[in-house]
Amino acid sequence: MKNIFIILTLITTVYSCQQDKKGYKLKKSSIKNVSFEMPVGFLLKKTNSEDAEIYDILSNKKSIGTVYLGSYYKPFVEDYSITEEKEVYRRVGSKGARIYYTPNLDIDYKNGVFNDNYYYYDTINRNIAQVMLPKKPNKGLVGIYFDSVDIHKNKFAIISNNLSDENKKIFLEIFKTIKITKATQ
Repeated sequence: MKNIFIILTLITTVYSCQQDKKGYKLKKSSIKNVSFEMPVGFLLKKTNSEDAEIYDILSNKKSIGTVYLGSYYKPFVEDYSITEEKEVYRRVGSKGARIYYTPNLDIDYKNGVFNDNYYYYDTINRNIAQVMLPKKPNKGLVGIYFDSVDIHKNKFAIISNNLSDENKKIFLEIFKTIKITKATQ
């Protein structure tokens, strides 16, 4: 019995040190069948929406991110056009549209040269996710997207527009804690 107590105390101490090393303590949050851990200072606030569940992630009463759960969410898409024609670039660009000129249209498009973010796939607790990270320090988003989290094929995403280095690290930690329980209904 004494050995069990010592082991439990040791585990608790190590876990506490891990939390303190990060500089913040985590709390568990759940939205339907998706759970994740986020800093105690963060708050999830549900917003009004029709066909999805949308939550703002607040820190110090300021929105620093959004959580989406629903069937109509589009995965990460960057909204711009690329052209090889200088005349089209001049005409459309003068109207304020986000358009880029390149003589290497196919190569630049396939390589995402004009994207604000990098994208890659990762496995988080045995679920495939698309992760988004900004290319430049002050431009882009941090996010994660799961294509199907239940039998209704609802999509789940967490996105942050606060690009401080600490915030990026915190959100990457949040992403690692996401657990999806496949619902049967």
